[in-house]
Amino acid sequence: METGTRRMLGEILLERGLVSRGQLRLGLVHHHEARVPLGRALIRERVCSESDVLQALSEQLGLPTVELDREPLDRKLAKLIPARIARQHRVIPLRLEKQDKVVLHVALPAPASIEALDDVRAASGKPRVEPHLASERALARALTELYGIRESFEPPAPEYDSEPDPDAPVLLYGWNPVTAVLLSRMLNRHGYEGKAATPLEVLHTHATDLVIAPVQAMEGLLMGELQIPASLIVLSSSEDEGFERAHQLGAKGFLVNPMDEEMLLRVVRRLRLPPPSGRRGGMGASDGEHKGTEG
Repeated sequence: METGTRRMLGEILLERGLVSRGQLRLGLVHHHEARVPLGRALIRERVCSESDVLQALSEQLGLPTVELDREPLDRKLAKLIPARIARQHRVIPLRLEKQDKVVLHVALPAPASIEALDDVRAASGKPRVEPHLASERALARALTELYGIRESFEPPAPEYDSEPDPDAPVLLYGWNPVTAVLLSRMLNRHGYEGKAATPLEVLHTHATDLVIAPVQAMEGLLMGELQIPASLIVLSSSEDEGFERAHQLGAKGFLVNPMDEEMLLRVVRRLRLPPPSGRRGGMGASDGEHKGTEG
């Protein structure tokens, strides 16, 4: 296997025209937040197909792929690889080939670790083991058919609301815990619910959602490559520079002081429907002039 410097998976997918930079950014956020490989993150986000990712991994690793669902499985070969090793490394025997030495061809997931090949070599007694990359789903089916191993090959994907909810909480992103609590209390006094949001929750918002965040936090998340459907209010300590940065983010509201309760509520009310009946707080906000600018 190639052990030198590898090209990045995202770079290969970009070159092949399979993802845009914005889609790659979404996959990277999912990759870091859910702690799954980038390829799997892109598949979960429905940015790439499993076949697209597998072909890109093949180019990255310099290994051939195999369509395992179309390969006849030989139960006699299963004796060469104990079920324990098959389960641990998710490896499936494909065929034996006689060259100068006997070669055992196997299917396994990327990145095809050297440890997995060493374990297969030791257990099978075959001096040479040739890896072929296969999809996770095909490997799961083959493990069940050949070894009776039934298990989930990945943790459940994060769930996001598929339908917009006008009464969804106001999402607070990028704040330190103390400020997030203070903002939530302010909103709650006026009948709105505030909720600290993860990066993926912000990226999976709907047009009816509202996000309140520091301008630098949103710049770091979107990187000039993504747009979110939610209405966005950003806050910055510099009015002149911050307003321009807010405009570039597509923000619909801009404030200088996040603790200016009256101005914050004024912008929230402009961008959100009134809070549901029975949730209105007892403290109203004035519509007079306040330090801050509405986008």
